[in-house]
Amino acid sequence: MRLSILHLIFICIATAIFVVFVFIAWHGKNEQIKALNREILAEQVKIEEIEKHGEKALTLFRISRGLDILSEKKLPEEYKDILAEKLFAISTNYKIDPLLILAVIKHESKGNPNAKGFYASGSKSGALGLMQVKYESALEVARSVGVKLESPKDLFDPEKNLMVGTAYLLRLIAKYKNLQHALIAYNVGIGTLDEKLKSGAPLPKKYYNIVMKEYKDLAREIFN
Repeated sequence: MRLSILHLIFICIATAIFVVFVFIAWHGKNEQIKALNREILAEQVKIEEIEKHGEKALTLFRISRGLDILSEKKLPEEYKDILAEKLFAISTNYKIDPLLILAVIKHESKGNPNAKGFYASGSKSGALGLMQVKYESALEVARSVGVKLESPKDLFDPEKNLMVGTAYLLRLIAKYKNLQHALIAYNVGIGTLDEKLKSGAPLPKKYYNIVMKEYKDLAREIFN
């Protein structure tokens, strides 16, 4: 009887020791697994950051190359760097293809920040700068994006012109929910386009077709 009780006590003690040992071993392994998971997550974050930097560098390179192509390498280097960074930020924040903006710039001014627009008759149109924005149209848009315009001369500032011109185009895209209509309105004005849409008259698609051709040509040259 005594042997049986002692034997039972021994078994209980041995079992308790085994359970404690297993728990300690499991706990140690669990901590190792947690530490390994933390290391893996940290490495994943590093990889994602590297990928983001890589994507940004590649996009900036393509934008810079696009600016060289459309301006025939006549755009001053300091302007080009500012514009590339600004265009990258705009395209990222507003989810717009930077090549579309470059295509508009190419057709409007060929990258000349001092460009002045003229009508077919030869009279001045009032369109200024890279994206050929009219001062009257620019004022309201400029306030909405925090750009200070004190005179039409401010539209010869490449950074301000890009901000205002892109904001104006984005506003048109939001209004019409249609890229073709937005580009037509950018060219002929909102009033003219609305009148044609209301009357059912044929739309003047020449500008849209030219910009989209410039877009495709730029994409082909840049990616090649």
